[in-house]
Amino acid sequence: MLRKVLFGALTLLLALCLVGCGGKKEDANAKKDEAAQKTEVKAPEGAPDKAVLAYAQLYAYGVIEDENQKAAGMTEKDIEAVQDQVLAPIVDAFKQYPLSDESVAEMTGQYVGKLHTAMDIKATVKKDDPTNPVVELTATTINQEGAAKVAETNEDLVALGAAYGELQAQGLTEKDLKESEEFQQFALESIDKFINEFPLNPETSIEVTCEAVEGSDGKMYWAPKNPEEVAKFVTGQK
Repeated sequence: MLRKVLFGALTLLLALCLVGCGGKKEDANAKKDEAAQKTEVKAPEGAPDKAVLAYAQLYAYGVIEDENQKAAGMTEKDIEAVQDQVLAPIVDAFKQYPLSDESVAEMTGQYVGKLHTAMDIKATVKKDDPTNPVVELTATTINQEGAAKVAETNEDLVALGAAYGELQAQGLTEKDLKESEEFQQFALESIDKFINEFPLNPETSIEVTCEAVEGSDGKMYWAPKNPEEVAKFVTGQK
C-alpha cells in the first residue's frame, strides 16, 4: 500500500479581537462588533487541480512537476518519503537480475520517464467550492494484468533470463556479471525493450474531492480528501 503524504488535516482559525474605547461607558459600536465577531478561515495556497496533479504524479511514478509541487505545498522530504514506497517495487524487480547499482538507477529512470510520458495525467476543476472543490482526474492508467502477462512472455526478458542462467552454469558469479560491461549492456537493452511494451489502460477519469490541509511550512494547501483513492486510480488498482 502506498504511503499517504504526511499532512495534518488541520484548519487554521484566526479570531478577530475588537477592542472597545476606554472610560466607564462602553462603546455601543464596539459591543456590536464583538457580538458580530466571526471566525476566519485562511484560504489555501495554490489551485486544487494542480494540487491533485501533484498527488497523482507522486503516486504514479514518484516525480512531480515543480508548479504542482508548489501548489500542493510538498517539501522534498514529503516527496522522498512517498517516492521510496512508489519506486521500491520497481527497483526490486530490476534487482532480480545481476544489475549494478548504476544500471538499476538508469533503468528506474527510464521506467519513470516512460510512465511520465505515456500516462498523460490531467486534472480540471469540476466544482469550484470554497470548502471542498471537486477535481476531475484523467489518466491512461497502468494495466496491471497486462503488465504481468508481458513480463512472463516478453522475448527480451526471456532471453535475458536464459543468458543469466547459462552464465551462472559456466561459473560466473553475480559479482562477475555486475562488473561485466557486456552483460550490463545486454541487460539494459533487454529491459528497455520490455519497458517500451508496458501496457496502459484506455483513458479514464475519477472525481476527487479536495479539502484544506496544513503543509510542512504551516500554510494551508488543497489536497485530496482521500489520497489512497488517487493512488489506487493511477496505479491501475481501481
